[in-house]
Amino acid sequence: MTGFWTAIAAILIFCILVFVHELGHFITAKLLRIRVHEFAIGMGPKLFGKQKGETLYSVRALPIGGFCALEGEDNSSTDERALSNKPAWIKFIVLVAGSFMNLLLGLLLLLLLYSSAKSVVVPEIGAVDAGGAAGTAGLSVGDEIIAVNGNRIHIAADLYWEKSKLTASPADITIRRNGEQQKITILPKKTEQGLSLGIRLSQRENSFGLTVKTSFYNTVFYGKVVLETFIDLLRGKVSVQNMSGPIGIVSEIGTAVEQTAKTGWPGFLSLLQLTILLTINLGVFNLLPIPALDGGRIFFVFVELVRRKPLPPEKEGIVHMVGLALLLLLSLVVAYMDVIKLLV
Repeated sequence: MTGFWTAIAAILIFCILVFVHELGHFITAKLLRIRVHEFAIGMGPKLFGKQKGETLYSVRALPIGGFCALEGEDNSSTDERALSNKPAWIKFIVLVAGSFMNLLLGLLLLLLLYSSAKSVVVPEIGAVDAGGAAGTAGLSVGDEIIAVNGNRIHIAADLYWEKSKLTASPADITIRRNGEQQKITILPKKTEQGLSLGIRLSQRENSFGLTVKTSFYNTVFYGKVVLETFIDLLRGKVSVQNMSGPIGIVSEIGTAVEQTAKTGWPGFLSLLQLTILLTINLGVFNLLPIPALDGGRIFFVFVELVRRKPLPPEKEGIVHMVGLALLLLLSLVVAYMDVIKLLV
């Protein structure tokens, strides 16, 4: 029975994320007078649809994606309302709108998540371990941590992320004490659990302002993690084996569904957090300059601005087709890895 609800939850989450993304393209295309041929949820054979004006609204058999088919998206067109005939700034708005909607959804869900919390952990020292690294360096209770090695700290997650990148070498921590900034050098100590700063963070009673701040900077944080992970992947610091595709994601959704069935609200919060991570991941990943993704198309918009004329849509379409083929190949590799992980 859990498998059934896992499938329902996975389909619902994927459909919501894709719907929101494509809705961004659709709304901006309509507002900027670009012809929209079809707005589809799902891929593959059409299950049903309704023609309204110039646009077909459809639901397709495979709940693994969706699309907003625009006139002149991948080919030349004599239609003045074709995307290919629009100025670069209009193309940019339409292309970036999908990711913007995913990021906006992540922010709204984070607002929902944090608005239900009675207190929020903040990057302020609540306790200092006796004999720990922080005490030795001169940090004290009440110090607000605002930077680690020059990287700005807005929320507790920022601090945890920067701490995970520390080594046994000295680190510079910028704090705010009595309204003044100070930079303190700290030497993390090795413990059985790993490197330790010897501090515990404070919890502050939640408020509207704290909810908004925490939600906004968590959205930024998740996006930053996606970008840094992608860069580490290119540098070889992260293996492809550590990536997860749809199969791995469904497995995580299944775990969250089981927790929801057992614990109720806490389990639902885990499912909500996973949805937040997925929508922000989708929004940021789609902006990467990879052919076939929105970011790849945006790259060609910038090329158009530099050349002062667009590339032939057919040639750009070939690049995106090759990029799509490579992405599908990568997806198969990641899916294989996901299956291996489930079997081991």
